[in-house]
Amino acid sequence: MNGSMKPILIYGYGNPGRRDDGLGPAAAERIEELENPLVETDANYQLNIEDAATIAGYRLVLFVDATVEEDVENFRVRRVIPETRISFSTHHVSPGTVLHLCEQGFDGTPAVWIITVRGYDFDYVESISDEAAENLNEALEFIKLLLILFEGKSMATNEAKTVLIIDDDADIRASIRIVLEAAGFQVGEAGDGEEGLKVAEKVNPDAVIVDLMMETIDAGSKVSSELKSSGFQGPIYLLSAAGDAVRYNIDAGALGLAGIFQKPINHETLINTLKTRLGIS
Repeated sequence: MNGSMKPILIYGYGNPGRRDDGLGPAAAERIEELENPLVETDANYQLNIEDAATIAGYRLVLFVDATVEEDVENFRVRRVIPETRISFSTHHVSPGTVLHLCEQGFDGTPAVWIITVRGYDFDYVESISDEAAENLNEALEFIKLLLILFEGKSMATNEAKTVLIIDDDADIRASIRIVLEAAGFQVGEAGDGEEGLKVAEKVNPDAVIVDLMMETIDAGSKVSSELKSSGFQGPIYLLSAAGDAVRYNIDAGALGLAGIFQKPINHETLINTLKTRLGIS
């Protein structure tokens, strides 16, 4: 880690007096109990414009918040994009606005991600519901994995291997990307096969991870074949949610595949597999 950069910041926000709205502060509290020297924590009821100064200089910032979005099964990981539209009618601002203000006013802007944890009950009670607590535990295990990867990272930036992720599910791409970056990889990504082939030409990846079913049911295998035809010699891994049927019906070797990962992907297995295949100690 660059000595001029501060450690990782995990910032949970929400109202602990409104049951599951307290998931963010609860996450920060649980991480603080680990006493990890790489990590600093903070918590508040909501984000404010002053938090642009709070996050400045960190290498990585993880915001943690509750969500009521029904399409979030347990938790979701998304990269925060700077938002240039700022409202001054309230002190409450979005993570994107905080990042934008940080970029405009401070040096050493961090990579910023948000982990939203599914909540269900937002009544005025100072306890998290049992169902939301289970989701929080899963999110915390994911965060702990990121911290382990950051602590054990040994590759210098100019030696980092590049992995291309091709998947039409933005959540899948985001969760894989942050894990790979935590482990020291450079990452490219694309949302479909056609875009993936174009990105591959630009980033010259050392390995490719491609979803089986995107714009067509066999998009992943087609992308694999086209990559091999274009001269790509690195390992290609297929992502599939179809279970064991894929293993029995797809000849991975004939398609030039290095292997098949089942969804939901085991991130530790992914990292260990890539490191072994790419010769990273």
